[in-house]
Amino acid sequence: MRVLTDTSVWIDYFRSGENSQALDYLLDVEGAVVNDLILTELIPFLRLRKQNAVMKLLAKLSKCPLVIDWQEIREFQF
Repeated sequence: MRVLTDTSVWIDYFRSGENSQALDYLLDVEGAVVNDLILTELIPFLRLRKQNAVMKLLAKLSKCPLVIDWQEIREFQF
């Protein structure tokens, strides 16, 4: 099972790890997935902290394509 792992989950994982069991499992079975938006939110912070190993690991995760249907979003907002 592939699970798109949100930025907030990664931040919690890196900071405290209190709720890390589920993410640890997904990482073990190669089920954690990211997209470019999530990486864009995480990478600058990791670069400032020189967390090169973590950035390399994140880059190896499977990516879920980010598809935005702007027309549909406009309709939802209407």
